[in-house]
Amino acid sequence: MIKKKFCIVGVDPDINELIFDNKENYIGLITNFSDNKYLINNKVLGKETLSDWIKIKKKFNPSVIISINDGMQRRILSNIYKKNLINYIDKTVQIDRTTVVSIKNKKGIFINKLSYISSDVKIDDGVKIHVRCSVHHDAKIEKFVTLSPGSIILGKVKIGENSFIGSGAIINPNTKVGKNCIIGSGSVVTKDVADNSTVFGVPARIKD
Repeated sequence: MIKKKFCIVGVDPDINELIFDNKENYIGLITNFSDNKYLINNKVLGKETLSDWIKIKKKFNPSVIISINDGMQRRILSNIYKKNLINYIDKTVQIDRTTVVSIKNKKGIFINKLSYISSDVKIDDGVKIHVRCSVHHDAKIEKFVTLSPGSIILGKVKIGENSFIGSGAIINPNTKVGKNCIIGSGSVVTKDVADNSTVFGVPARIKD
């Protein structure tokens, strides 16, 4: 349970249970769009814009959870909300205690439902881990990485800042994925991927 008032930045259908479980402390949804109401199960989440944030902060000084998928957008928004950012780990996540300790001083981490995070995993600021992901021992996930649903990060993998791992992708042990990379859905990465690369396939190869 979230113990103080909080806002969510961005729209993600997977957050409906988070909102309903914590409805007493939920203030609203902040978006980059004006005059929009976002619905989940026919319930209005909110229509607050960034310009409303100043009023909300002054009145409630709430915690902020960023749920946006795009890592670069999360980086920008983290600078706006940084003093209020918190980590969110869904109640169904299985996470090793050593990893919990390592992220204690990080901000803006979002780990969604039914994910598994093993021992001695290093997760940096602004990382988003979607539903049913697996991250195995001694992996290192750098700032603003996005792990799409069902992706599997095996032991001692390193993923560089701002990289995007597609749904169902597998990153084999002892592999390094550079910064600003895109790994296609369902790909199997068997060797290091250089910065700024897009790869896909089994095994994953650089896109021509």
